[in-house]
Amino acid sequence: MKKLLSVVKKILPYWFFISVVVVFLVFLFGLYTYIIFIANLATPERLMNSNNTGLVLTDRNGKVFYKSGQLKELEPVPLNETPLLLRQATIQIEDREFYDHPGFSFTGIARSILLNLKVQDLTYGGSTITQQLVKNSLLTADKTIRRKFQELILSFEVERRYDKDKILEMYLNSIYYGEGAYGVAAAAETYFGKNINEVNLSEAVILAALPQAPSRLSPITGDRQQLFERQKLILDRLLEAKIIENEEYREAVGSPPDFLENQPEETFTAPHFAVYVKSLLIDMYGEDTVIRNGFQVTTSLDLSLQEEAQNILSGHVDRLAPQNVENGGLVVIKPSTGEILAMVGSYDWNNETFGKFNVVFSKRQPGSAFKPVVYTKAFMEGFKTTDILHDRPTDFGNYSPKNYDNRFRGDVTLRRALANSLNIPAVELLSMIGVDAALSLAGDLGITSLTEAERYGLSLTLGGGEVELFELTRAYGIFSQMGNSVPSHFFLEIKDKFGNLIYAYNPQTLIEDKIFTNSELSDYESVMKEKNINGSGSKRIIREKYAYLTTDILSDSFARAEIFGSVSALNLSRQAAVKTGTTDDYRDAWTIGYTPDLVTGVWIGNNDNRPMSRVAGSVGAAPIWHDVMEAAHRRLPQNNFSEPSGIIRLAVCRETLLPGCDCADKIEEVFDEDTVSAVDCPTPTPESEDENIPEENNDDNEDEPEEEENDPTLTPVPTPTVDPSATPELLPTEEVPLPTGLLPTL
Repeated sequence: MKKLLSVVKKILPYWFFISVVVVFLVFLFGLYTYIIFIANLATPERLMNSNNTGLVLTDRNGKVFYKSGQLKELEPVPLNETPLLLRQATIQIEDREFYDHPGFSFTGIARSILLNLKVQDLTYGGSTITQQLVKNSLLTADKTIRRKFQELILSFEVERRYDKDKILEMYLNSIYYGEGAYGVAAAAETYFGKNINEVNLSEAVILAALPQAPSRLSPITGDRQQLFERQKLILDRLLEAKIIENEEYREAVGSPPDFLENQPEETFTAPHFAVYVKSLLIDMYGEDTVIRNGFQVTTSLDLSLQEEAQNILSGHVDRLAPQNVENGGLVVIKPSTGEILAMVGSYDWNNETFGKFNVVFSKRQPGSAFKPVVYTKAFMEGFKTTDILHDRPTDFGNYSPKNYDNRFRGDVTLRRALANSLNIPAVELLSMIGVDAALSLAGDLGITSLTEAERYGLSLTLGGGEVELFELTRAYGIFSQMGNSVPSHFFLEIKDKFGNLIYAYNPQTLIEDKIFTNSELSDYESVMKEKNINGSGSKRIIREKYAYLTTDILSDSFARAEIFGSVSALNLSRQAAVKTGTTDDYRDAWTIGYTPDLVTGVWIGNNDNRPMSRVAGSVGAAPIWHDVMEAAHRRLPQNNFSEPSGIIRLAVCRETLLPGCDCADKIEEVFDEDTVSAVDCPTPTPESEDENIPEENNDDNEDEPEEEENDPTLTPVPTPTVDPSATPELLPTEEVPLPTGLLPTL
């Protein structure tokens, strides 16, 4: 017993000291919160947040290109002049315990705790009308336990200073209702063209429904079906509380309000980019927080490049209009940092049919633009650039692909097959590495749209699955960075109207590092993952040498000259890797290409999937890609792709494609050092100039298959196997042969 008492005496002072310290720290934090924020409760005007700055987006250089939520704010309406049914509807949907709680609801807190435990986040929900008023007016937008505690303290103080009716009046006159309307008076005028005291039951309930999600529920630009569902929920609660009668309920449900139409068209630069960034912010913080806190967002956009890219795309689409080309889109990314520099979501934002639809995030078949994924996987499996594939009539089990020109070239190397976008060798290669293996790499590269593996079969390598322009362009950006993936970023810095830093982007920050300065959890990362923007995050996806082998082929203008010509829109004034794609019946035309500094993806076509008139990727999308890339690199120094470790260059015999000394006619080729042994050969002396001239196909026999000779393979190539998931459906075709001379550009 004495020993036990001795132990207790030793332990008690320690725990007593810890308890005193904890209580003291909590007291200091509460005192700090009280001193810092209590002065802001002195006037209703401060709480009503009358100085609304709205959302402001600037480009990376500080040029403003978008403002939202600054348009309409009328004089406050006294509570006794606000319709009683509007007040009651607001309370029923937002805070049914409003007149009973001391500023915060114990029931609401309990519900939010259960939700927090479920989603493993300690910052969610439970906000009363008083708490909403406080957090929108006085606090920063970060989601932390500290901020939640401040919110509770201030809500309690607001309740002590003001009666319930005054709090409700301030709330109704300051909450954001969407379409730039703050307060019920502005909302009634915006949506119904009425004074607030003229709204009926149905209209009052509509207004009460809006604050939860003003953009999504807006009857002008949002989803009316969801709005009416929320309206019915509120009417059900009013009926349940016996605030309205059955007849009033039926009339309100059966008589939708007459909404004002033809709101002034919103005109601004980079509209698709602005709308997308705004949607990201709303997903992260909620619309009321974004607008009310006056977020000042420095985006990754380069406004000058954006305007030039829009003009380039519009000019080329105009040129191609006689060939039934109606729309197009493009995106420019800085792959080393993931920053989005330009995004053109359509030919014309103001086009009533398709203008506001962002084709950058639309799923379309990419045609041969998907082939680099398949070839990269082959290199990862040990294939070499000199390995032989067979360009000849081949039946892959009720599926016989054809080349764009219906010609066959016999035995071709992987380099020649990819550089010239030959279809039959690409299908043969996929049959050897497997559809699942190619899809696995595509997923690692951030291409998440390919979710129906059983449907694609061997058509996958010819673009048989639908992907987004954004995700495929981003995947090419990983090739640009020699296999390293960097998360995509749309904004660089966010401050609220008080100048508090909410978010700061550091290009060196990895995905696992927290980049929000005022948050314990990065909502940015979670939202971007949900939208499939980050792909695999900041990490190495493929080894440098495999990315380099693919890049070396895609940047080989000599190898692709057989099909695309020596002078084409695929050639820039600097080294660049590029691939085109064209789908069946010319419904989609793609070009995606990159330098070490930038990657640009271009799509043209028609939103309703109508075929174009013989507009291939090399003819339609490539000139746009060329002009945008030249403009984007105008002020950048020349920067070539660096050869990584693990790559060797060897002289190989042209005839056998093997390293060796027993031939006079040699060419240089790049290899993964693990797949070939170096041979030290003396420099040969050519017997004649003709020995160094490669054989060309005889154009006079272009309709005849080439005679097959013994396969000079480095590695035995098995007979193509039939993939059980392959389908005999019509498959995408590749580009038509180019006319001589430079492709038309503006």
